[in-house]
Amino acid sequence: MARLTGDIPGQRRFKVGMVGGGQGAYFASYHRAAMRLCNRFDIVAGAFSSDADKCREAGEALGLQPERLYLSFEDMAAAESRRSDPIEAVVIVTPNHLHFEPCRLFLRAGIPVICDKPLVNSPQEAIELASIADQANTFFALTYTYQGYPMVRDARSRIQAGELGEIRFMYVEYLLEWLAPGVSTLSKSLAWRGDPEKAGPTGVVGDIGTHAFNMLEFLCGRRCTSLNAKLTTVVPGWGLDDTCVVQLEFEGCVDGLLWASFAAPGHRNGLRFKIIGSKASIEWCQESPETLRFTPTDGAERIYRRGQSDNTAQTLNFTSLPAGNTEGYLEALAVLYADVAEALDAGAGWRTATCIPLPDIHEGVRGVVLSQACVESSQRRAWVPFPHS
Repeated sequence: MARLTGDIPGQRRFKVGMVGGGQGAYFASYHRAAMRLCNRFDIVAGAFSSDADKCREAGEALGLQPERLYLSFEDMAAAESRRSDPIEAVVIVTPNHLHFEPCRLFLRAGIPVICDKPLVNSPQEAIELASIADQANTFFALTYTYQGYPMVRDARSRIQAGELGEIRFMYVEYLLEWLAPGVSTLSKSLAWRGDPEKAGPTGVVGDIGTHAFNMLEFLCGRRCTSLNAKLTTVVPGWGLDDTCVVQLEFEGCVDGLLWASFAAPGHRNGLRFKIIGSKASIEWCQESPETLRFTPTDGAERIYRRGQSDNTAQTLNFTSLPAGNTEGYLEALAVLYADVAEALDAGAGWRTATCIPLPDIHEGVRGVVLSQACVESSQRRAWVPFPHS
């Protein structure tokens, strides 16, 4: 069945609530669009804003019943957990510093959580959430969107099947240009990302470095064991790091390198990776997501294109449109939501329900620990161990 277009026979739909996402929210509308594409979720409740008018506006636009609009996530968690027909999951799309309390309350209420990344701003909060989730095996997923691209999954399949041979080096970069013109040009929806009180201890690391780091661990199936980071601020007036270069060491003594920047002109959304093996190399770029470049030793390069018969069998399961009809970012997020629906459908067996591992609470913890380790390494100008999580 095509992942996003196979709507017959019907599949179970899940009633969800949303925390955050009123008018002016940066990313919430992407989540809603992805849920519509996925065709497995109905938003039936929401605490979209503490502003009553904004909350009502969002609720009316989404067709919610007035009694399921809440001015606080505390009210929403309490009321929904008492209903005979409660929400079956909550989607949290607030800024970073507002993730912890709603995650904690909904987990305590036994309601599955889908949270935007990074999970929270402090390792202590992240570990506490993981403990609560693990105690009751409560579903928790992080929206690491880029895992949903079919050709990323194709690369993962080939790497783990041994097509590259022994993995020798892994490289990932995530470069953006939006901060390059300076802080005076920023919109309100982006300015908070330079505020330590809201964004946490890091800027570029916590925001997009977490995506890049997660990508390498997702692709290779190896955990980072230590790192050496340099965090810098090149844009005057920016309150946090806007550029980072991080040397990584993974299980099996495999080396890696992560480079991320908010201030790289010419890079609109420049996530790319290159994995080097003993037999071949493989590379992918988010701005050209339909192709995967595979280059063997002493042989012609191969360009794999999404939807073609030479994709891995698993990749074709995540493809919805015929080859040549581009699938992009929203489809990738929708594929991830389809994974979430499949896992929720499995009940207590959700952790092993999907053929691609779901980014769960522990992946979220690793993203938070990444920031802590990078800050420590940069301050000490030294290698530091990556804490076990």
